[in-house]
Amino acid sequence: MIRRGPFAALALAAVLAGAFVLPGNAQSTPSRALGNVLAEMRGLSDNDFLTLTNWARSGAAAPFPTSSQPQATMTDILNLAGDDRNAVLSWLQGNGRSALYSRGAQDSDIGSREPGGRVTPTPTPGAWRNLPLAATSLNGNVQGNINVIGGFAAAKRDGTAVIACVSFANVAPQTATHVVFDFPLLDANGQEVGKLTLDRTGEFSSNVQIMSYATMNEWVSGSIGPRSRIDNCVQRQMGTAAIPILQARVAGYRVVRVTYADGSVWPSPAP
Repeated sequence: MIRRGPFAALALAAVLAGAFVLPGNAQSTPSRALGNVLAEMRGLSDNDFLTLTNWARSGAAAPFPTSSQPQATMTDILNLAGDDRNAVLSWLQGNGRSALYSRGAQDSDIGSREPGGRVTPTPTPGAWRNLPLAATSLNGNVQGNINVIGGFAAAKRDGTAVIACVSFANVAPQTATHVVFDFPLLDANGQEVGKLTLDRTGEFSSNVQIMSYATMNEWVSGSIGPRSRIDNCVQRQMGTAAIPILQARVAGYRVVRVTYADGSVWPSPAP
């Protein structure tokens, strides 16, 4: 029988106690690389964080290219040492924080957000914004025997383009061959800051609807329909932003001139 002295027993007790205090490969503080990656993730927007969690749950493949912030963070995660990398991916995949705790990370390092579908991405604004299309007077939709049925106007958010489209019908008994529309652009104070002009030619028989796009979304989405719809649109493309486009909040419309097949004109020319 082997006898052990009191010092040997104390040493054995200390070893056993240590095994319970630091199980496995637990650390008291995170590695510098892990701390940097956690700080990087705390600084992500909600949309970018959601992109990161979706990436982790889809296999965490190496991103290409790495030009966006979420892609750069993905690369930094994959470059971590094995246990640190696995702990981060486990958390992003919705498995809780225990793996990160074992790597020395605290809640203050990880942040308050939790993966798990609780973050709702904010829709990215489209390139275009709608400009309400409105008559410039209270005289109704019919101007010069041209009945304006509908249409839309829109401005590009970066101020480099603007478009206006109109659907109309000639309600005169004779065929119209030339219709000119003006679309004044109004700022938030109702002041005119610019103007588009649509010079539309063709054969517009009495009471036949000449249709264009009904809404901005219909135009942006490229919905199926007659290609002639674009003929009822006027668009200005600028090389750089234009202040009138940036300021525009409403687009008016008015019929300026109508020419008929019999040679008559509205409004009648002054004697």
